[in-house]
Amino acid sequence: MNPIDAYMKSSVQTASPMQQVILLYDKAILSLKMAKESIEKNDIKTKIEQITKCQDIIRALDSALDFEKGGDIAKNLHSLYDFIESSLFKAHANNDIKLIEDLIEILSTLKEGWEGIESKI
Repeated sequence: MNPIDAYMKSSVQTASPMQQVILLYDKAILSLKMAKESIEKNDIKTKIEQITKCQDIIRALDSALDFEKGGDIAKNLHSLYDFIESSLFKAHANNDIKLIEDLIEILSTLKEGWEGIESKI
């Protein structure tokens, strides 16, 4: 495990649930930035690894949704996560840098929302 992954794993394990969500968004955004760079460098192996990491994170976030307590917010996040997953597939298949940039923007906005909630708790 490289030092960055070890640090992230340690950070996630010691963080509050809210901080864990924010850290997962950070990791997903970083993975997409690295996938974008990989497409630009024609590094297919790294692109696949990074998009797969992002997909795994989105699936983890989706599986953690509590529809009973979260109501409409959880339903909306679930729909958004489905959109992100299908968009990741398209971005991967087409080496679509613009779509990856759009996904980075969506995930950044979600992260900022969670950070705003955390700052009020």
